[in-house]
Amino acid sequence: MIAEWAEKQLIRLQPSVIYDGMAQGVDQIIATVAKKLGIPIICCYAFPKKNYHPTEEWIMENNQIVIVSPQYSKNVYWLRDKYMVDAADKLLCVWDGVGSGGTFITRNYALQQNKEIIDYEGLKI
Repeated sequence: MIAEWAEKQLIRLQPSVIYDGMAQGVDQIIATVAKKLGIPIICCYAFPKKNYHPTEEWIMENNQIVIVSPQYSKNVYWLRDKYMVDAADKLLCVWDGVGSGGTFITRNYALQQNKEIIDYEGLKI
């Protein structure tokens, strides 16, 4: 269901590029949809990884890779998320409505930056 929603949104929005955090799950689902639609992806990693999942390797092919920090630190995922929000015009958000965690913090930051947020409604609790 998330893949179908993402495809519908990406077709409607026609972005010239997407910024993706590349986490397993929703991030890679959306990146996979974007790649199949021929939309360039900026693959945003919080820090360098030693090994990449085959899906990540396929997504990264012919796309730009950004590594936000040279090594792991306590706030490195926030720095990656902030980088993506600052660079993007809009945010596709798959959020469960819980008032804590990385998606909540990133979504609130995007609101503070006056970014348009398109929420996936299927997970609201």
